Amino acid sequence: MKKRLALLIYPEFSLQEIANLLRLFRWKYDTVTDIIYTEKTVVKSEEGITVMPVKTCDEFSPEDYDCLLLSGCSDIRMALRNQKLNTFLKSFKDNTDFIIAAICSAPLFLAHAGLLRGKKYTDSLFMEMRSLFYFIEEENFLPLPVVEDGNIITANGAAFNDFAVHLAKKLGYECQSPILSGYIEDWKKNDYLHHLTTEEQENFVKEFQNFLCNQ
Repeated sequence: MKKRLALLIYPEFSLQEIANLLRLFRWKYDTVTDIIYTEKTVVKSEEGITVMPVKTCDEFSPEDYDCLLLSGCSDIRMALRNQKLNTFLKSFKDNTDFIIAAICSAPLFLAHAGLLRGKKYTDSLFMEMRSLFYFIEEENFLPLPVVEDGNIITANGAAFNDFAVHLAKKLGYECQSPILSGYIEDWKKNDYLHHLTTEEQENFVKEFQNFLCNQ
C-alpha cells in the first residue's frame, strides 16, 4: 500500500463530495492526497475555494498512487472540453489494475475517455443527459449509491459517505460502514433518477450539441 491518493481537479470541482473521504483517509489511514490538474495553475472549486495542484497530468505516474479520484462539478462545460484532461484519462484505458473512483457527474468524464465502455456504473446526471451524450452507454447505468465494475468505482453524488467507505474497503482497509456520520442505508431507486424540464433540456442540447447523439 502506497498510502497516497491522487485527486484530479478541474474548474468547479466539488469539495463537499470528497471531503469526508479525504478526512477518513488522512486521519484514519494516514494517507496523503496529491492534487493533479492539466496545468500548475490555481483552480476554484464549486464552493469558491481556490486550490493549487502539486502535479500536472504529464507528471503523474500511476505507480506512485493507490487510486485516482474524481469529484463531480457544478459546471461540466470546461472539464468536458478540456482535451488534455480527456487525453490523460484515455491513458488509463489499458490499465485495468489501477483503481479509478468517480462520483456524481465525474463518471461523465470517464465515459468521454472510453473508460466506462462495457462497464456498469452510476452517476448523478439527469436521465435526459445520459440518453443524449453519444459516448454514454445508458443501458449500463444502475440506480445504486455505489457501483464497482473491475477497477472502476462510481457513485451518486448524494452517496459521498458510501463512496468513501467503499473505496476504503476496496483498497484493503478495515472500515465499518457507519464510521461516517450521515451514512444512509435506506436508498430507493428514485433517489438516483433525475429529470430535466423541457426548457432545461432544450438549453442543454444547444450547449452540448457537439457531444450528443444525432438529433
